[in-house]
Amino acid sequence: MNPESFNKPQLNRRFSVLVCTSPKAGNGTGRDRIAHLIEGLRAAGIQADVTTDIACVRAKSHESRGPDDDELILVTAGGDGTLALVAQNTPASSVLVPMPLGTENLLARHFGFVANPYAIMETMLHGYNHAIDAGCANGKLFLVMMTCGFDAEVVRAMHLRRRGHINRFSYAWPILRTLTRYSFPPLQVTWQVTNPATGEEGLPMSAEEIYRWAMVFNLPRYAASLPIETGAKEDDGQLDFCGLRNGTVLGGIRYLGGIVAGRHIYWADVTRQTIVRCRITSPLPVSYQLDGDYAGRLPLDIHVLPKQITLRLPPSYRPTTL
Repeated sequence: MNPESFNKPQLNRRFSVLVCTSPKAGNGTGRDRIAHLIEGLRAAGIQADVTTDIACVRAKSHESRGPDDDELILVTAGGDGTLALVAQNTPASSVLVPMPLGTENLLARHFGFVANPYAIMETMLHGYNHAIDAGCANGKLFLVMMTCGFDAEVVRAMHLRRRGHINRFSYAWPILRTLTRYSFPPLQVTWQVTNPATGEEGLPMSAEEIYRWAMVFNLPRYAASLPIETGAKEDDGQLDFCGLRNGTVLGGIRYLGGIVAGRHIYWADVTRQTIVRCRITSPLPVSYQLDGDYAGRLPLDIHVLPKQITLRLPPSYRPTTL
């Protein structure tokens, strides 16, 4: 894109831009769009820089700003993991604009963000701020979902062999490897819910229950657009737990079919619960992933951080039901 294709804006917002990117995000295509965005912003008289150094992002976002200083907008050029990393290292008041260059881009697709530089600039100028919740898992933020069990072990296998950019086909070998080795260890889960009378954390942690797959959602999104928890809302001050009790490969195939058909929510061996916090443990080593990135092994403590993240949404975005 030619930077001159940006219309020079009549600025009713004064801001500067820092583009934060990961050199490993996605499959590497579309990286030239970052340069086009920087050139276009500068041509429009907007200060814009790019960095791959999270320490630079942290320092820049924590600089004190007076009422006459430009607003700082952080563009996260990468996938869901890049966005979560930037959110983890910046103040809650920071304004984030995703530029989807990752493999799945679940949050960006949910809110209608695209990687077109002109559309990103339109969002900065004419979009609107929207505060969303975040999940916190052992001190790390996630914006979309946490899962532990079979799929998290696939992500771990991908993490161990990854050397650069990836795409969906990169997961073929990790999936086959996990199918032959994974034993579906028991996952011991307790949770706490919101008191419906006060809207605050109310009931004590529930009795321990056993699952073979455990998932916690902040957004109603999962890889390949599978509709696992379509009721999750990003700004309700709660997270949505989904637990599956069958621990076999055939059971997994059954769950997949039920999820695609939207029937799993009626099954007795599927538990769905809105929560504000939960604890997941296992007597055996079990991996967990956050927003598509391997994050460690159980035990895991999760809680919600209401309205923790501020996104500037595209002006065309309207909430929809999946």
